[in-house]
Amino acid sequence: MKRHIITVILLTAAFFQTAQAQKDVSERLKAIRAEVYTRVLNLTSEEAQNFWPIFNEYVESKENLQKQLKPEGQIDGMSDTEVEEYVKKYFEVRQKEFDLEKELVQKLRKVLPIRKIAKLPKAEREFRETLLKRLQEFRERRQERRNGKN
Repeated sequence: MKRHIITVILLTAAFFQTAQAQKDVSERLKAIRAEVYTRVLNLTSEEAQNFWPIFNEYVESKENLQKQLKPEGQIDGMSDTEVEEYVKKYFEVRQKEFDLEKELVQKLRKVLPIRKIAKLPKAEREFRETLLKRLQEFRERRQERRNGKN
């Protein structure tokens, strides 16, 4: 009985630790995105105050759409009919993403100059490049630590 209780406590603690780690990563990603977008778009404090609620809503909606694209299983294990449905759904979701992006631009036109809106793709590219660079640096530091232990 004691083992069972200890196991449950350890599993619960591990779950909460994992959940907290995911929240920390999510918060770090938001901070990096905010830094890059604010710099690339050269947002004033007033523009940023109006921009972020609109943009965060867009990101959340886009992430929800992306979740719909995950196939239920391996594509190679699907029937032709299931693959056909998946491909159809793929294009439907991509169209919804495009519509969402057009809606974002319309909302942002009310709070930002069009020149700044036009820099959104550049900001997203720089954000992704920054993430890749930091991931590479993290991997290099981890590899150096491993090599140092040997």
